[in-house]
Amino acid sequence: LHPLDQFRAFKTLREKGKSEEDIAAAFFVSPTVVKQRLKLANVAEELLDLYAADGLTLEQLMAFTVNPDHQRQVEVWAALRNGYNREPYHIRRLLTEGAVRAGDKRARFIGVDAYEAAGGAVLKDLFADADDFWLQDAGLLNRLVAEKLEAKAAGISAEGWKWVEAAVDFQ
Repeated sequence: LHPLDQFRAFKTLREKGKSEEDIAAAFFVSPTVVKQRLKLANVAEELLDLYAADGLTLEQLMAFTVNPDHQRQVEVWAALRNGYNREPYHIRRLLTEGAVRAGDKRARFIGVDAYEAAGGAVLKDLFADADDFWLQDAGLLNRLVAEKLEAKAAGISAEGWKWVEAAVDFQ
């Protein structure tokens, strides 16, 4: 069987109401493997067909899972189809353009929980390290950073300082 058959079988069972744990027990795999396979099964159908025909490698397909937007996935593939660089890291980079890595100083300052509580979306890569994800709304992140910096500056100013300036970066 082609690995894609397993991905689609997992997806079918999930659609029938089976939990990830039930699917894992039925196939003698871990729930993490089931999550990953379900994520692979949710890539754009056009890309799954290419994978079935050996037009994409598994690593490339895994890279497309970082962004759930099927239209964006197909757009990125169209841009790469005739190019020379189809490496998974390049695919991920194109799919996360405009997003902010979780390791960015602004994201660390605010915290992912506060970002998500404010309505921000997070793109996670199930096939990478647990810390490998992106904050999708850079505008929201920048607003939260500015608000937190202003609050910190107000607290310092209340201590009696005549001049306080807060900024993400200084020249």
